[in-house]
Amino acid sequence: MRPRFEIAVPGDAREVMRRLRERLEAEDAELVGQVLGDHAYVRLPEARRSLLSPHLEITLLASDAGPVIEGRFSPRPNVWTGFMALFFLLGMVGLGGLMWGFAQMTIGGPLWTIWAAPASLALIAFIYGAAFIGQGLSTEEMFELRAFVERTVREAGGER
Repeated sequence: MRPRFEIAVPGDAREVMRRLRERLEAEDAELVGQVLGDHAYVRLPEARRSLLSPHLEITLLASDAGPVIEGRFSPRPNVWTGFMALFFLLGMVGLGGLMWGFAQMTIGGPLWTIWAAPASLALIAFIYGAAFIGQGLSTEEMFELRAFVERTVREAGGER
């Protein structure tokens, strides 16, 4: 549900993070975010953000081939928390209906509550599909965030 990408860092990885911080904190910055050590968060400015706008989390990693920036797109943290809460709630409703249905089955009662399990699974699948539709609708914004990071890496790598 959360697309990832990796970018090899030519040269000094700390320079990339320093450059990223400068670009995000500039007064005329096209994007906003913050850099905290080897991690950074990049997002659209508040005026351009919508419910579906992505949030890019960047992590600087060491690998055998040299430093690598790993980026992961996700919805904003409050939207992501809402999705997870909905998944959890539907899972609990389905499990509760299944348990109640099995309890009714043992005493010979009505089994209508057992249908909560497949109904919950169907709703979870629907919400999961809606997340992919949201990703499709925010593709341009995801491209803009990734291009920003790639430009920053290129610029920092050229200053050796």
